[in-house]
Amino acid sequence: MSIDLNGDWSDADLADLLSTVEDDRDWRLEVSRAGVAELADKSLHPTDAEYDETLHCYFETWMQGSDFVGPSAAADKGFVAKIAKALRENYPGLKATKFVYVDL
Repeated sequence: MSIDLNGDWSDADLADLLSTVEDDRDWRLEVSRAGVAELADKSLHPTDAEYDETLHCYFETWMQGSDFVGPSAAADKGFVAKIAKALRENYPGLKATKFVYVDL
């Protein structure tokens, strides 16, 4: 699942995205240059600087077992709202750098 940030999307759409994966590996929320937000499995696709340059922006890696993805994360309205706010603040224009840090 993905979210096209160029169209209309809601916090509920973000919650749906978070609920599509299990908290059984490391995940990272990434936004492509085209404005598509997706969760990337970092155990299958390790991050390097060359790859990161192809993205519009990316969030910190959410380590396995940290409860930042999965059904319980999706049900946490406060968490979802913080991530949604950060997405809105960093697309289409970046607030600071490609790396988006959210104080949770």
